Amino acid sequence: MAVIDVSKLTKEQRIKLLEKAKEKLGMSKLEEITSRSRKQIYIYLRGFDERGKEIIIPGEVIEKITQALPIDQIYEVLHGFNPREVTINDAIAVITRAVQDPGFRNIFFMLLQNQFGEYLKETSTSYLVTSADIELFEKLIRNKKSKKTADDYSRYIRRAFADMGYELSPEKLKEYILDLEEESIGKAKHTAKALKLFIKEIVKSKNSMLARELYESFKIPKSKPSHKPFIPDIATVKQIFNNIKDIGAKAFFLLLTESGLRVGEVLSLKLEQVDFEHRIIHINKISETKRAYITFLHESTAKWIKEVYLPYREDFIRKYESSLRKLASANPEQGINVDEWKTKLFPFREANLRVEIKEAMKKVLGKEFRLYNMRAFFTSYMIKQKVPGTIVNLLQGRASPQQFKVMEENYFVISEIELREWYDKYAPRLL
Repeated sequence: MAVIDVSKLTKEQRIKLLEKAKEKLGMSKLEEITSRSRKQIYIYLRGFDERGKEIIIPGEVIEKITQALPIDQIYEVLHGFNPREVTINDAIAVITRAVQDPGFRNIFFMLLQNQFGEYLKETSTSYLVTSADIELFEKLIRNKKSKKTADDYSRYIRRAFADMGYELSPEKLKEYILDLEEESIGKAKHTAKALKLFIKEIVKSKNSMLARELYESFKIPKSKPSHKPFIPDIATVKQIFNNIKDIGAKAFFLLLTESGLRVGEVLSLKLEQVDFEHRIIHINKISETKRAYITFLHESTAKWIKEVYLPYREDFIRKYESSLRKLASANPEQGINVDEWKTKLFPFREANLRVEIKEAMKKVLGKEFRLYNMRAFFTSYMIKQKVPGTIVNLLQGRASPQQFKVMEENYFVISEIELREWYDKYAPRLL
C-alpha cells in the first residue's frame, strides 16, 4: 500500500489516478475495487454530473485505487516521474533534505518504515567499526590492562573484526562466538571478553541502546558448547533456496549450503578465489585455530553462477560504482575502498542478504534460523552419506594448522582430484 495523504490531492490528481486505474486494471476490476457503478466512474472521470455540478472523487475511492496500483505508477501520475529512473544521486539529495528539514524527515522516515520495515530493523541493529574505534580501544586498554593482556585483546579484537567484515550485529556476534567455540573454547572465551569490552567502552558512548543489544547477544563461553542448532533436511533447504527472490542472496545461500564454509568466509571471498574451470574455491585462510583448505562447486552450480549470478553482480557494480566513489570521497573517515569492494564475490550489504534469506525461511517454515546452522547442516549431511570425518574437516577448514600438518606428513595423503571426487559424489546439491 502506497503512503499518500489523499486529503491533499487536487481534483486533477484524483482524476488522473482514476484514469490510470481504468487503463491498468480495466473497468470491470475498477467497479469491483471501488464499489462504484460504471456510470458513477464515468461521472468521476468527467468531473461533473448531468446537471453540471462539480464532482470531487471521494477519498475512500482514491485510497482503494492506491492500494490496487503499483507504487511506481502512482508516483508517475502524481509527480511526473517513474521511480525506476531515480539514481543514487537523487537518494543522496533526499537524505540531505531530510537532515536539514525536520518536517520532511518525519515523512521520509514514515515512508521508509512502511516500505522497508524489515530491512531497517536488520540494519539498525548493526555497528560499523572504524579504524578510529580500534585505535581508541587499544589506547584505552593499554591504560587499564597489563601489556600482555592489552596485546592479547588487540590481537583477538582485530581478528574478530576482520572475520566479521568490520560490522557488528547481534546475530553475527552470536554466530561468531559459536563458531569459535567449535574450534577452541579458550580463544572463544578471550575473544568474547574483548568484544564485550569494546562494546562497553566504544559502542556505548555512541549508541547506548544498540550497545546493550550487542552486549547481550552473546555469552562468554565457560565450558564445552552445549548449543544444538536446528538442522533442516535437504528438501527444506531446497524449498528455502527456491523461495529466495533476490539473485545475490540466492547465490550466497547456494554457496553457503553447498560448501559448508563459515558465513564470514563466504562473504569475504574475492572473485579471483573461485576457479570456475576446475570448480575450486580457494579459501586461502590460515589462523591459529583455523585452516581453510579448499572446497568445490558442483558443475550445475558453477554453470548457474557464471550464467545467472555473475552478470547480475557485474550489473550491480556498474550501476553503483560511481555513486560509491562519490560517497567515499565525501566521507574519507569511513575508509571506503571501492577497488576492494569491486573484487568481492558478493559486493552487497550483508544485512540485506540476511533479510532476503530470512523471508524465504519464514515463508517455508514459518520461522527463521541462524545462517550459522548451514555449516552444521553440511557436516550432518556429509556424515549421513558415510563420508569420513577427515574429509569433512578438510572441506570445511576445521583442521587446525598443526593437526593438518601431522595428518598430511604422517597419516593422510589425498590429492585435490580425490578430494573433489568425494565432494562431487556426496556434497549437498540445490540445483
